[in-house]
Amino acid sequence: MEEKNTPNSKITAVIKPRIHHQKKQKLEDAVPLKTPFSVHIDVCSLCNFKCSFCFQADTFGKKEKKFPHGMMKMDLFKKTVNDLKAFPDRIKKIKIGNHGEPTLHPLLPKFIEYARKSDVADMIEVFTNGSKLNPKLNKELVDAGLQRINISLEGLSSERYLKVAAAKINWDEFVGNVKDLYSYSRKKGDLNIYVKIVNHASELKGKTVFSLTDEEKDNFYKTFGNIADEIYIEKIVPQWAETQKGKQNEVELTGMYDQKTVRYKKVCPFIFMYLHINHDGIVSPCTLDWPREVAIGDASKQSASEIWHGKTLKDLQIAQLEGKRGEIPFCKDCSAPMVCVEENLDGHAEELLNKIRT
Repeated sequence: MEEKNTPNSKITAVIKPRIHHQKKQKLEDAVPLKTPFSVHIDVCSLCNFKCSFCFQADTFGKKEKKFPHGMMKMDLFKKTVNDLKAFPDRIKKIKIGNHGEPTLHPLLPKFIEYARKSDVADMIEVFTNGSKLNPKLNKELVDAGLQRINISLEGLSSERYLKVAAAKINWDEFVGNVKDLYSYSRKKGDLNIYVKIVNHASELKGKTVFSLTDEEKDNFYKTFGNIADEIYIEKIVPQWAETQKGKQNEVELTGMYDQKTVRYKKVCPFIFMYLHINHDGIVSPCTLDWPREVAIGDASKQSASEIWHGKTLKDLQIAQLEGKRGEIPFCKDCSAPMVCVEENLDGHAEELLNKIRT
């Protein structure tokens, strides 16, 4: 699926959204999964950006919800990865980073190296704002065995970054570091580089901060089209339920990746696909659960398999299949099932209920 505004100049990068990076098994045929498709490990909840559309910019909300800031310890990371060996099938992806910026963690290359050598997943990938990339870290990430890096841009100039992310960066240096990563990864390693930018950014309250012009879109393609493997212009959508109440049901005809959407999904596909492990071990079935309102376990005290097959997650899945998503405080205001994922289990709810209950 290509972006509507295609580049005028010749580029080598493929223009496609990251959700189409790999072929997927039909979720309705796989549930209940014996092994989660992917495991998200949030090694650092700290972030050096305060993007206008992200919950990290909501200082009051984070304080009210007592959002914990911290970094994962090596022992917990090793335990988490080792636990994955107990599943009958290989994990498709270990995704590092979510609520915070993983490159702030000094042990990130060590985490990647351990996960890669453990050989429990088909792919190890990192989600980053890219601001901390530099030749030294680039080399460490590639040498550690990182297989995919997702770089999210918040603008195409130092001025735009200051406005959107409240962060001071040297834009030319930023681009140079991405170029260095691309160059080094061609010489050594098997790293796939994905760079994306959003079509516009808004404040949590809805005020638009910027919208990409056609000239800026062309500039994005020209700047990164030959120093990345994949690039895409994503749509910004309301997805942080606790910070964007009242806007979750403003679902458009297309989602974050220009995929077709439905107005509402009774069943959230996310809770059937993966585990999200926070820096302190608290586990959620959803990466958007930054307030931890649907926590299902503690990886520091339980095994990943115990949590995945546990009663807490099973009860949550059954409740959603019974059409009770609207009765779950955190889930009821969320639009992510509609705009962030293509899978739709609504038409298979009764069948899946029978499978999960047996």
